[in-house]
Amino acid sequence: RDSGSKLVRQGLARRLDARAAFRGIVLAADAPQVLSPADAPIIAAQGLAGVNCSWRGLDAVPFSALGRPELRRRLPFLVAANEVNYGKPLYLNTAEALAAALRIAGLVRDAELLLAPFASGGAFFALNADAFEAYAAAVDGDGVAAARG
Repeated sequence: RDSGSKLVRQGLARRLDARAAFRGIVLAADAPQVLSPADAPIIAAQGLAGVNCSWRGLDAVPFSALGRPELRRRLPFLVAANEVNYGKPLYLNTAEALAAALRIAGLVRDAELLLAPFASGGAFFALNADAFEAYAAAVDGDGVAAARG
């Protein structure tokens, strides 16, 4: 159930201290900017971070202290495929959120590798295939937000 810890155990992610300096994109539910393909160079060069917590504990996360404010991004509309929140809009687990960010940034193979250890990984990409196609065609965050229609 704890997808972020599973990614760490599988060697697909590493745990970061929230106080550590991070120069990459940080996924944050309250970020003003939507993640887009324009973020790909930053993700490729500096990395991508997500917060591994329960949706019930989200209010306790100090998003304002994570990473650089100008590099915080929120994900666009996507539907969860994990066993806890299957079919629920926006209730992605950590692995789905990170994979979605990689997919939107055009790092498709990396996104697929990240979800490979999860039984629901293929279903996540299939469930959101049209959305990913639309988001990939956008130039920036405004275009991604508009693509949802």
